[in-house]
Amino acid sequence: MVLTAIIITAGVLASFSLFVPQHQNPPSGEVDVRVINGDVTINLNFTFLSSISPNQGDSAYQNRFNNWRGTGTYIGVSLATIVELVGGMDSNDVIRVNASDGYYQYYAYYNLYPNTSISELQGNLVLAHSYNGTTPTEWGDGPRTVFLPSDSAYSNDDANSTTHPAWFSGSAGARWVRNVATIEVLHDVYIGGSFHFTVIDGDAEQDVYLLDLALMNNIEGFAGYQNKMGNWPGNGTYQGVPLSTIVELITTIDNDDIVNVTALDWTQAFAYYNLYPNETVYNYQGDLILAYVFNGTMVTAWADGPMIAFLTPDGTYSNDDASQTTEPTWFFGSAGARWVRNVITIEIIRDSFPL
Repeated sequence: MVLTAIIITAGVLASFSLFVPQHQNPPSGEVDVRVINGDVTINLNFTFLSSISPNQGDSAYQNRFNNWRGTGTYIGVSLATIVELVGGMDSNDVIRVNASDGYYQYYAYYNLYPNTSISELQGNLVLAHSYNGTTPTEWGDGPRTVFLPSDSAYSNDDANSTTHPAWFSGSAGARWVRNVATIEVLHDVYIGGSFHFTVIDGDAEQDVYLLDLALMNNIEGFAGYQNKMGNWPGNGTYQGVPLSTIVELITTIDNDDIVNVTALDWTQAFAYYNLYPNETVYNYQGDLILAYVFNGTMVTAWADGPMIAFLTPDGTYSNDDASQTTEPTWFFGSAGARWVRNVITIEIIRDSFPL
């Protein structure tokens, strides 16, 4: 990536405090790294980055085969300093760093502002613009996110200890993004903890954390279900992610497949038409989501979640609605039976829809 000039959108003061109401496209070829925080956007390049007080250090990363790569001396700018140019971040925000080839990594507040124990493992997180004395045009991997721990070795164990489990793939090297194109602040999405459920497709499995759900397309709406006695428990506002989106994390399904959603003591099957409803089905059931927030309370404080929920257009999922949108052999006379609480697995069963 060639770094040649600097364009910063209107509002930059000498102190680097700024307010940019909207992004102004810079001249072609002059943008190297774009930093985004809502409506604030700045475009950075080597000339500007090299003018900021540098972070320099020796480092290397371990790959998934436990080999060491990238050994050398890096010079760059603290990612925290870069983010502060567009207004900074809070502890419940996340930074997404995107490479020019579509690869990306997320970083938490504690990665940019590590406490003593985290700093001992990862050191400073920087956007490096030089490697072993090379210029940006000579270094094919730059600019690059780099961790500079005090022992000059960012191991797989270090990465595991300083990375949210939703983001750790087993490799420290995966946390180093090469050819960085954009850096974006995502607000109010960070959820800590190890709580998760598992999506299964044959031999393929993926654990899904609450943080994963927060970073997906969320749907929110008022809903309730009718039980076998005709009562309406569970009325309230549900927030979650379409079940189809969760399945698509690892696979796609077709009309002959079903999706089994299992709790500790209960399983319900859902058809393709539940996940991808046509207009008729949608009018009865609405959006089929896996909810992780109920009336503003999140799992694990919400004891029934994560929970399957139907966000019908009228906010009421009746026994008749359930009868109209459930394969007859799966229907037990209750709409509430379709709302699986405390979900632990979502499994795709191929070619098993009843004929």
